[in-house]
This record gives sequence, structure tokens and C-alpha cells, in this order.
Amino acid sequence: MALYITSVLVAIAILVFLIFKGVNMVPASLIASLAAILIGGLNIWRGLSQGYGVTMGNYVRDFFLIFFLSALFGAVMSDSGAASKIASTLVNKIGKSSVILVLLVITLILSYGGIMTYLVAFTLYPIAVVLFKEADIPIKLFPATILGIAATICMTTLPGSPQIQNIMPTQYFHTNIYAGATIGIVCGIYVFVANYLYLKHAQKKCQENGEHFVSLGEQTDIKVDYEKINFWLAITPILIMLILIFVLKNTLNANFSVVIAMFFANLSAFILFNKQLKNHFSKTIEKGTKNGVNALMTTSAVVAFGGVVTMSPQFTNIVKTLSNSHSNVYLISMLVVSIAAGISGSASGGIGIWLNSFGTHLATMNLNFGALHRLAVMSSGWTGCSPFSSGPVVASSVAHVKLKDSYPYIFITCVVNPFIAMIIGYLMFCIGLV
Repeated sequence: MALYITSVLVAIAILVFLIFKGVNMVPASLIASLAAILIGGLNIWRGLSQGYGVTMGNYVRDFFLIFFLSALFGAVMSDSGAASKIASTLVNKIGKSSVILVLLVITLILSYGGIMTYLVAFTLYPIAVVLFKEADIPIKLFPATILGIAATICMTTLPGSPQIQNIMPTQYFHTNIYAGATIGIVCGIYVFVANYLYLKHAQKKCQENGEHFVSLGEQTDIKVDYEKINFWLAITPILIMLILIFVLKNTLNANFSVVIAMFFANLSAFILFNKQLKNHFSKTIEKGTKNGVNALMTTSAVVAFGGVVTMSPQFTNIVKTLSNSHSNVYLISMLVVSIAAGISGSASGGIGIWLNSFGTHLATMNLNFGALHRLAVMSSGWTGCSPFSSGPVVASSVAHVKLKDSYPYIFITCVVNPFIAMIIGYLMFCIGLV
């Protein structure tokens, strides 16, 4: 077991080092995976072909259409001028000083409405670019801003969230997505306020250090007069996407509902903004395709690394050892989920490992399942946003920001503040506030 722990720690250290040195995620994850395989004593070919290759292949299979359609939608909204229209209208209405707050609220609405983190990043980036430019905010704060809502309170904390992390425990404990409502609401409010105050502080520090907005994406010669676009027309494709996801989420597979919603959002955008896109139609499609494939490969490489480090029997033994402890069931469950999510680099992965291993047994015990549901889900978020997790990698990739520049801010909004919220939630449970 000691050898396995050593192999995981060394592999993670190598991966983080390579990422922060600017090495592409695919070779970085392969090198780190190979280190985990060699130190851990696993079969090299089995580790690379099944642990890495199969995991990556499954992820690409499941999420290719979502990444492609999401990136295409972002390109269409950007190149048509619709995103600029939305952003400029918001700036005129609320002022440059409230840009961070506006982006947090928009992210809250979209994520709580059921739109997954990847899609929020692609959808909001073209709008955020204009907002950040007007307010002269470094774009490296973008990932921390959207993840500070989408990957925290909307994913794990707020009761009623339709995200998969909040749904999974219901299948074992017969709870519903509103479980632990009091804990979720109080902790959700804390994270929102804490993240807003921190991001405003970070914005101020950047200004004091002489840092300004600099576009890090591809430069384009596409010029569109967005002032001629009606604001309500500009947000129509986003509303179509939001409504369709809300309507379809309870009747279709979660991924399929998103694909359908994104297809019609793209179709409506192409129809509504045909005049603005007609001179550079092919360039927009090429841009969206390239962005989607790049983000997908980067993310699937991260997930593949998680597949390698969790395939060892020693990983299961560690989880079982913790869960068989006769200590506080709630604390042990929170610890197991946190460790599993951290090692796998995935919040849903951490919850899945915990539930698949011990959910059936826990369901037979006399427990407060509403509290267990909420505390376990909240425990998955803070470690599920490590430097090699898909959320930070995707958001930084979409914004064309190096992870070493964006992650220090992500660490506060997605790790530190959610960790504090988790502690607050447990203390509330201890005094009977659930």
C-alpha cells in the first residue's frame, strides 16, 4: 500500500510540474501515468492500454459531440457579434465595476439551470472577453470566476441542483436533489459571497501590479457591427439552450439532452445571425471545431491519468480501509469521497467510487441520509478541482490561459472556500441544522 501511495504522489507531482512548465496535457499525462505504472508495479501494457487508453476512449466517445457543439456555439456567438452585444449591453446597464458580480450571477443561472461546466465555459467566454476588456480585468481571472460558481455551489452545494454529482446519491439513499437543504443554502451563500469578495480583491491586486486585459486567444480579422443586433435576439440561442436542457433533462439521458439542446442552439444562432456570419461561415466552423477538439483531447488526457491511478487494487484497499473504520460514519464518508475525488481528479468519480463500494451497505444503516447526501457531495468538489482536474483544465484551455497563471485563483475559489464551506456544513449537522 505504501508503494502505491508513493507512486500516486510522485505521478501527481510530475503531472503538476509538467503542466506548470507549459507541457501539453497529452504527453504530460502519459509521462505521469507511466511513472505511476512503473513505481506502482503495474503491468505496463495493461496500464497504458486499459487504464489510460480505454479511459480516454470512453471519455471521447461520451463527450465528443458536447465539446464540438459547445465550442462551435462559442465561435458562432463570438464571430456573429452576439456575444459582444450581450456584453456591451450588460456593461452599459450595470457599469464596469460590477463585471465580476454579473459574470458570477450569469454562471449561477446557467449552471443551476442544468448546463454543465464545460458548456458554461464555452458559452460565457466570448461574453467575458468583452466584459473583461471593458473593465480592464486580466483574462486569467475568467476560469476562477466561472468555476467559482459552476464547479462549487451549482455542482455540489445548492439543494435542487440538477448536476450529476447531486443526483448520484439519490439512487442509493432514496433522497432527492433537495437533500440537506439548510446546509446547502447556508454553505452556498457563503461560497458565493466569499468568492465574489476574493475575486474583487484579486482584480484590485492585478490593477495595483500593473496587469491589464490582454487577449490571449487567436487574433481574428473578422469585424462585425454588433450594435445592429437586437439584445433580445442575441440572447435567444442561449435561452433556447437553457429551456431545452430544463425540459429534456428528466426524460432523456443527460448527455443526449445537452447534445439536442446545443444542436438547436447552434441552429438558431446560424439562422438568426446568418447575415453577420455569411462572409466567414467556414472560418467560424473551423474555429469552433479546432477549439472543441483541443479542449476535448486536453480533458480526456486528464481523465485518462485518473483511470491509471485508480485501476490498482491498492486504491480499492485504501478506500475500504477508511470505510471499515468504526469512527464517525459521516466524517469517514467525507474523507473517502475527498480522497477518491482528489486521486481520480473528478468530483463525480469520487462520489461514484464511494457509492459503488459502500453505498448499498450505508443504505442499511440508521443514518440521516439527507445530511450524508449533502456532506458527501460537498466533499467531492474541493479535491475535484485539483490542477489536473478537468474543470480547471477546460476553463483555462477555453480562455487560452496557462494553468500556472489561472490556477492560483482557482485554488481559492474552488478549493479553499468550498473546503471551509464543507467544514461549516459538518458543524451545522453536528448541532442539528440540516
